Amino acid sequence: MHPAHGFDRPHGVWPPDPVTAVTALHLDLVDEVAPGLVEGLYLHGSLVFGEWHDGISDVDFAALSSRRPTEPELGRLRDAHAALSEQVPGLAFDGFYATWNDLAVPPAEVPDVPCTLAGTWHDEGRVSVNPVTWHEIAHQGISVRGPQSDDLAIWTDQKALRAFTHDNLVHYWGENVPKLAQFPQEAATPDAVAWFVLGTSRLHHLLARDELTTKDGAGRYAREAFGERWAYLADEALTARATGALTKDYDSASLGLRVRSVSTA
Repeated sequence: MHPAHGFDRPHGVWPPDPVTAVTALHLDLVDEVAPGLVEGLYLHGSLVFGEWHDGISDVDFAALSSRRPTEPELGRLRDAHAALSEQVPGLAFDGFYATWNDLAVPPAEVPDVPCTLAGTWHDEGRVSVNPVTWHEIAHQGISVRGPQSDDLAIWTDQKALRAFTHDNLVHYWGENVPKLAQFPQEAATPDAVAWFVLGTSRLHHLLARDELTTKDGAGRYAREAFGERWAYLADEALTARATGALTKDYDSASLGLRVRSVSTA
């Protein structure tokens, strides 16, 4: 089954204007400090499935080249991303710089690469270097610069995608969900409700249906899969993601425990 089955981008102009603007600015800044380095720029994440919330959604990118950046270029790329954050505050532009050849092999075989997350630059890191990203680019990736993703040689492996998803669910989420009981007030914030409910549901969806989905898609799936008992919490997570707020005031300790419960459903 196609791993992105059932998703169509909205009719009309896509991606949205804020995405077009930030990617154009990114390329202008990078081309100025490292001419010829970025030969391809591809978008992935919920955006490529047609999901976008102004002021809340981030932009996930993969910048591709035939070579690794030199050490002087790394410093200039860091400065370019700092300038990008200053000129487009409030919009996270997260991603990595890799080679075309990197996309053709399993992500585990790719070395640490230059990357940025939430405005923090890393000369070496693994931000989004994983099977989910490779599959999203292969099947739904948006080309800002370079050939269409259908024309790229990209490694995909559904069994490896499932194994990575299961490992993520067991280790990252398995280690973090229990902490919700220790910090019930933090667990009841809109950000935490959206992050935990939609994050775990997104992985559950892939393992149950063998398909990638978006954060909003994960919320709709949770309403269906986890039953009426948790439907209101899935709705709250979707509202929190779209608006940054919950629909009403809750007892923080009670809501925090409920978020923990649905995250382990």
